[in-house]
Amino acid sequence: MAKAESPKRRSRGLVWAAALIVAAAGAVAWFGPWTGSGSSRPRVESVTIAAPGPRAIAVSSLQIGGLPTRVVVSSVGIDAPISEVGVVVDNGEAKWETAWHAVGHHIDSALPGQPGNVVLTGHVSVADRHNLAAFARLDSVNEGDVVQVYSGDSVYRYRVDRVAVVPPDAVQVLRSSQASTITLLTCTHDLKNRLVVTGTLT
Repeated sequence: MAKAESPKRRSRGLVWAAALIVAAAGAVAWFGPWTGSGSSRPRVESVTIAAPGPRAIAVSSLQIGGLPTRVVVSSVGIDAPISEVGVVVDNGEAKWETAWHAVGHHIDSALPGQPGNVVLTGHVSVADRHNLAAFARLDSVNEGDVVQVYSGDSVYRYRVDRVAVVPPDAVQVLRSSQASTITLLTCTHDLKNRLVVTGTLT
């Protein structure tokens, strides 16, 4: 005959079940519901640069209000919202998403104002007129220009120190150091190479 479950053990089981439900609800509130259709995630349009392979992300490091929401380069008329993007697998190959109607912030790159490299990618041109070619004028940026990144009530200013064209497999531009830097990345207008604008926090 089966032994009756003690009230203490049953109570402990209920506590664990409640904790799991709270954790699941928190995950949905933080990341948004996953419907399988991608409606709550940035739409995948094209790949701006070869991805170096997924890295684990500590969710606890993403503080509320720390994610970037808008990027402005007033010298060339860039002013666009920012969405989070990550690595997806397409035909067995790891590739970066690009944001729909926004600039994409690489989720495993630094947050604005923090040590490390804030990586932002955007379209130079779009096939769908409803999308946004946020970095169409990125090639007009010059050294000394200022990139403003908004996060909550804060604005972080990065001074451009380098503008360069690199091949699509130049993944070293995504790397971080202890310095607080930013990298803006898009295709060249002929879509053959990548235009990279880097700056340092002022």
